[in-house]
Amino acid sequence: SSLNNFLHDHMRMTLSDLILGLMFLVQTGIGVLGNTFLLVTYTSTACTCQALRPTHLILTNLAVANLLVLLFKGIPQIIFIWGVRNILEHTGCKLVNYIHRTARGLSLCTTCHLCSFQAITISPKTMGWMKLKGKALKNNRFFCFLCWISNLLMNVFVPRTAQALQDIHNATKTRNYGLCSSQNPDTSSIVTYTILMTFPDFVFMGLMAGASVYMVLLLHRHHQRVKHIHTLSISHRFSPEAKATQTILLLATNFIMFYFINSILRIYHIAFFKSHFWLQHTPTFLAGCYPTFSPLILMVHEPQKP
Repeated sequence: SSLNNFLHDHMRMTLSDLILGLMFLVQTGIGVLGNTFLLVTYTSTACTCQALRPTHLILTNLAVANLLVLLFKGIPQIIFIWGVRNILEHTGCKLVNYIHRTARGLSLCTTCHLCSFQAITISPKTMGWMKLKGKALKNNRFFCFLCWISNLLMNVFVPRTAQALQDIHNATKTRNYGLCSSQNPDTSSIVTYTILMTFPDFVFMGLMAGASVYMVLLLHRHHQRVKHIHTLSISHRFSPEAKATQTILLLATNFIMFYFINSILRIYHIAFFKSHFWLQHTPTFLAGCYPTFSPLILMVHEPQKP
């Protein structure tokens, strides 16, 4: 009976590994192909000297960030689920963790920049807003550069605690993350780490949510104003600017939704010390959903077309 139970549990776990591995493989494959397609599209447009919209640079940065998230989190997760262990050495673990954390922050910062830029773009044509629009267009490249620099600097301490599994000497003082591990920090370090990691996220999420609400109110007010005009043409009703705004709102909504679900599951996992097989991997899968879905949203709605 005990042998049958052991075989049953082994087969169940093997099936779970297979299903989860295939899910991560499909997610990573679709995301990498989608973001690569966007990069090729925007790059070819720039090389042919065609006119680029200001949001193209932001979307290019977003595609790069999404690619890095998928490559440095999705692929290691697939390798781990399919049973390959100890392939990353000490330096490899530090590099993978650093690039993933930086890319994740860059994706959040760039999405926030995209929402804020579009909110300014569709704002009323008053003197104050026109000046702000001019500054936003002039400093667009600077803000993209600032997203890169800020995330590269904010995550410099991330590799400090990362180490390879083969370097573990005391299992009680380390946390095992699959291919890599990290040292258990003391209480003061936990507080400092939590503040450094969550404060920028809350700031960017707040700005993104505020810009999204503002754009929704503007679109609603515009709809209420023009619905009484019976001669309104279809082309005017569905202007490229309105389509781009709706697409960016959809991107922001997806990011916020996946972010909060992911955060709730991680807090539950840490607070209640649950070690269920699927609970360990679901937050990582959710973290890869936005980098996978965002290029599909952009390709379907095609906001880059004039």
